Amino acid sequence: MIKTIGFDEQQVIRDILALHCGGGKIDLDPTYSTGNFYKRGIPKPILRSDIDPQAPGVALADVKNLTGFTSGSVGVVMFDPPFTMNGESKKPKEKKTGLIGRRFTSFKDWDELRTMYLAAMKELYRVMMPGGVLIFKCQDAVVGGKNHFTHVWIMNRATEIGFYPKDLFVLLAKSRMTDGREQEHARKFHSYFWIFEKRKSKVSYDSIEPSLAEINPLGLK
Repeated sequence: MIKTIGFDEQQVIRDILALHCGGGKIDLDPTYSTGNFYKRGIPKPILRSDIDPQAPGVALADVKNLTGFTSGSVGVVMFDPPFTMNGESKKPKEKKTGLIGRRFTSFKDWDELRTMYLAAMKELYRVMMPGGVLIFKCQDAVVGGKNHFTHVWIMNRATEIGFYPKDLFVLLAKSRMTDGREQEHARKFHSYFWIFEKRKSKVSYDSIEPSLAEINPLGLK
């Protein structure tokens, strides 16, 4: 039985491929980095690119502008963009960037993150064929004392572009890196894998359960 939650990232990806991609493989990873997803039996995509290639065989390309890809040519895409934001600390002696921000690529703020995400989703929609599947890994974040429900914003924008939110998987973690700052919100021990399908015609909110379509707790635009 395939479940919506799991602690094993590779198993979650295998389950997604089995359930939503006919047991096939990923065609394109435009934020490949070092290819950490592709182990324990998960084959590397033939098309691998990154804005800062760090592994052999990875092409230099910006996911927001995939000029080398023909429209409607890609079937299954894995998209794992950065999710951390530096934010502003309330305490003047604290550094703006915590341990997580120093270790991983970070956006300056929420506006920069959503600008990149939106441009990337539009470009991936262009290069994907009708019926194609976008696997989008994301994580919510607390920045400057404010909770950002990023996965909700992603679903709303993806639907406006023309994707259908077909499924959602939750990857759990037994431990998380922390930066030692005072806790103001519940610690997040999970991330998400959205499964979006490119439909031949634009998806209306009316075709989605209202309980999903109307979720926007912070009124994010």
